[in-house]
Amino acid sequence: MMTLLHRLSVLGVILLLVVGCGQVPQTEVLQIWSHQGQEAENRAMREIVAAFNEAHAGLGIRATIDFFPDYQYTERLSIAAAAGDMPDVFGVDGPTVAQFVDGGLLLPLAEYFSDEELDDFLDTIIEQGSIDGQLYTLGAFDSALVLYYDRVIFEEAGIEPPPFGEAWDWETFLAACQQLKDHGILPVSLHMDITADEWYTYAFSPLIWSGGGDLIDVEGNRINEVLNSAENVRTLSAWQALFDEGFASRSPRNPNPFGAGESAMDWNGHWMARSHLEAKGQRLGVMPLPQIGEYAAAACGSWSWAIASTTAKPDTAALWVRWITDPETGILPLVSAGGAVPSRQSAFELFPQYEEEPFRLFRELLESHGRPRPQTPLYPNLTQHFAAALRDIAQGADVQERLDQAAAAVQRLADR
Repeated sequence: MMTLLHRLSVLGVILLLVVGCGQVPQTEVLQIWSHQGQEAENRAMREIVAAFNEAHAGLGIRATIDFFPDYQYTERLSIAAAAGDMPDVFGVDGPTVAQFVDGGLLLPLAEYFSDEELDDFLDTIIEQGSIDGQLYTLGAFDSALVLYYDRVIFEEAGIEPPPFGEAWDWETFLAACQQLKDHGILPVSLHMDITADEWYTYAFSPLIWSGGGDLIDVEGNRINEVLNSAENVRTLSAWQALFDEGFASRSPRNPNPFGAGESAMDWNGHWMARSHLEAKGQRLGVMPLPQIGEYAAAACGSWSWAIASTTAKPDTAALWVRWITDPETGILPLVSAGGAVPSRQSAFELFPQYEEEPFRLFRELLESHGRPRPQTPLYPNLTQHFAAALRDIAQGADVQERLDQAAAAVQRLADR
């Protein structure tokens, strides 16, 4: 099979012949869809599209991009798929890749990249975009979840943080929470005010994995006795104690209590690093999430790019995927705008801050313990029911009973 690079070489020769004959190449329009992120990211994306169009004008290629709010993005794609009117290339959130592959909506990507190029991507990016050993998506950035802390508050409360890059065990974490509560400050913010289901699965599944549990047996399509396993009941009972003991708020009013000095620690993602640095400066510390069991696991996953199986121009769509995931043309502007974690090893050279705290920890966690959320077409239902269970457990619901309910609801869907 002729690779993309070979096909582009042939295309370049044809272009030279056409231009030599005084003909203008016919414009080929590439339709791109993306979720609507932060405004800075949207601006960067528009600039990337403009640069792509300028660079490919000689080939008669022009890209257009449409943004849709997160809450309606997947629905718009589903409607477009049903109508046979998919865009050529579109953004896919990491945990939903399996759903799109199961629907036959994505083309494999590996032929459009050399082995050397694919080896440059973080393993977490390759893993989140691969189903049954076949690569379907690639992203320009990844995500990381950490425990931020205030060094001054820790010192005043007599708490010694762990060495950089090391995590507390659960008992040490609870002891620190008790000291902070006795000191008169909320120990940790867990952001139970967030309405999106995905926060809960993203933020707390690392605890499930650390405790030796899982959310689903993907190969067996089994949720019963997995989501509601004894390991998960034990883990989430320990997590529930954070609320019972007053270490975390069940119903927070301030979306950023850590930045406001109302909490000593913040269970949060890379997206808060810039804000926390601005508010705290040298007071800001960062550590991995506390480890509740013998396993170390770190959250990861973010938006990536896929080629629609219905496109009539897969090679052109692949040019976009290569452009948006290139360290200079895609990763640099996007990461600079949004503050996410670069998806390629070579791209870290463009961001000196990743040699320092807190950013260095983001990279180390992804390289050592990053674990994508379950790759299953059932994921949208799984995350919905798991998040609902976590909300209720935080409010005091019986852990076993609530996990049994969630497992039964998702299993019914799986059995259909």
